[in-house]
Amino acid sequence: MSPAGRRMGEGHQPAGSPGGRPCGSGTPRSLLWFFVHAWLWAASGLSAQVFNLSLSVDEGLPPDTLVGDIRAGLPVEQQQEGNGFFLSEDSDDSPLLDDFHVHPDTGIIRTARRLDRERRDHYSFVAATLWGEVVQVEIRVNDVNDHSPHFPRDSLQLEVSELSPPGTVLPLPGAQDPDAGLFSIQGYTLLQMFDLPQDPAGPFFQLRYGAQGPPASPPQPVSSSPLEPLDLVLLRRLDREEVAAHELQIEAWDGGSPRRTGRLHVRLRVLDENDNPPVFEQGEYRAAVREDAQPGAEVCRVRASDRDLGPNGLVRYSIRERQASLAGSAGRPRGDPGYFSVEELSGIVRVQKPLDREAQAWHQLVVQARDGGAEPEVATVRVSIDVLDVNDNPPAIHLLFLTEGGTARVSEGARPGDYVARVSVSDADGGPEKEEEVAGVLGARLGAGSIKLSLEGGNGAFALQPGGPPGVFFLCIKSLLDRESQDLYELRLVATDAGSPPLSTEETLLLWVSDLNDQPPVFSQEHYWASVSEAAVPGTSVVWVSALDADQAGTNYARLRYTLVQLSNPCDSEALSPKAECVPSFSINPDNGLISTLRVLDREVQEAVELRVVAQDLGEPPLSATCLVSIAVDDVNDNEPVFRWQVYNVTLAEHAPIGHCFLQAMARHLLARLCLVFWDAGILLTDRESLQNSVSPALLLLEEQRLVHALSNEQLLL
Repeated sequence: MSPAGRRMGEGHQPAGSPGGRPCGSGTPRSLLWFFVHAWLWAASGLSAQVFNLSLSVDEGLPPDTLVGDIRAGLPVEQQQEGNGFFLSEDSDDSPLLDDFHVHPDTGIIRTARRLDRERRDHYSFVAATLWGEVVQVEIRVNDVNDHSPHFPRDSLQLEVSELSPPGTVLPLPGAQDPDAGLFSIQGYTLLQMFDLPQDPAGPFFQLRYGAQGPPASPPQPVSSSPLEPLDLVLLRRLDREEVAAHELQIEAWDGGSPRRTGRLHVRLRVLDENDNPPVFEQGEYRAAVREDAQPGAEVCRVRASDRDLGPNGLVRYSIRERQASLAGSAGRPRGDPGYFSVEELSGIVRVQKPLDREAQAWHQLVVQARDGGAEPEVATVRVSIDVLDVNDNPPAIHLLFLTEGGTARVSEGARPGDYVARVSVSDADGGPEKEEEVAGVLGARLGAGSIKLSLEGGNGAFALQPGGPPGVFFLCIKSLLDRESQDLYELRLVATDAGSPPLSTEETLLLWVSDLNDQPPVFSQEHYWASVSEAAVPGTSVVWVSALDADQAGTNYARLRYTLVQLSNPCDSEALSPKAECVPSFSINPDNGLISTLRVLDREVQEAVELRVVAQDLGEPPLSATCLVSIAVDDVNDNEPVFRWQVYNVTLAEHAPIGHCFLQAMARHLLARLCLVFWDAGILLTDRESLQNSVSPALLLLEEQRLVHALSNEQLLL
């Protein structure tokens, strides 16, 4: 027993007290050491018996869990003795009393805290009684499945060439599990990613562990685990162009129930190899170039793609075949490829020297595409190039009018659809082949191109229609014409060929609209008012009426003739003198519409005259219009008053009062009523009334004065 022995039984708590007192806590440490050394000295002369006791306890159990009884290691007859124990540990820093409680008298051992086998898997100490018995105690901590397998890292990235053969081995790091036995790692599983579709050809990889690789494989390092080495084995060839990277899950599992697992995410990147040749976008390229194209002009562009990466996918172009003497398709010579070149990186085919279509109208090249691999892959394609003729002749326009007289004039009475002119187009670069209509523009195919003929101007009144043969059109009426709205149309015919650049010809056509008598005359007023004195001499101008005709000036359609229609018959007047002639009072100038008197007027016979004027053009048939003219005859003093009777007989009462009217005399034309009244000693004119509006106050005063004068001279018989 070592000098570090301690007597258990002094200062320890009962077994039921968790975390009991350490041995000798109630006695000074120096006194405890004195007793221990004294006991060792005394026992050295005796023959002590040594007994072995093995105990075990599961890790992770709660504190105060019963582990065992030291007395179980003594003979049965000595187990009942109530002596305490001295304890000897391996060293002063032994965790025995930190992890266990030992009863001071009975030797019952209990856990002081949860044990961790991965931290310490066994404990050993020696316990001795006062009588010299020694018990060698071994406490083994049993393992439980409290740890999951884990890999050195969570994820791992590997690289493998797409040309790697099946059977290629990719080493993987193994997983670790602190648990032991059945609770340690029991195997590995390769998991399929659930978000990836299943490959119908089967998996690419297989997991292998616990066995060495084939003899041809490199030697593996010696492993302490029977499950190592852990390898990923390639089952079939990879294709980077199909799948550039593979995502795998490696799962390690132990033997617990339920078992614990750990996973490693493996991303396997497939390295590119030059296993794909360039591929052109088209099986054959066709292009055309003008014969006046300058050197350096672009003809076409060939494109080839390579699915490989980096230099393996970099494509360079060149012209491989340049045999001008070989015949091409349809027996045509391929031409000299020296006329063309191809850019190495872009694939653009360009003109290298001037072309001559008359010498060679067609060329054929073989362009090859080569990648940048160590052993390059090559692809070829045929390029056919047509040399186009230069368009150096503008189209020509020919007009043939179909109107009356063959002039550029159309009647405003023409109906929609009527033909105005025949238009033909031609191009010296070729002959007519067929007719076509593109995007609403009529065109005739001439030679290698088409001539498009368009019509501009006309406000939609005219249109072009195909005339049957290619290059022939008709200019026709599209909507009704009105010369009074527009009498001249400026039309522009534009013929454009299909050259590049296109050439065009313009023809301007001034088309007059001839007049029809479709517009009646129109008076400036519907009713004219005028007056004339009855003293006017014959030929006196009274009023001027005017009408206009919108038809073309200077033609019979716009020339007007005026006539009068007298609404009242002058011969029906009762006051007409028997000697007077029954003739109209007014006349009109047929050319200018001036109305004038035709004879002497008499207001007392006719005070007003109603006339109707008719304006009629000289068209065939003629069109006319009418207006009303009212003429008032102004009165002049050309008639003397005339009494009804030459002699008036009057009887007057002797005592008639002053102001009494005793005589009323009527004078024709004056229509005045005169009353003679007494005024003082004489007879005076004192009343006048109600004269007609046509009698002026001056005339009335004159008549009164004459009457007074006659009375003063006693010319009036009473």
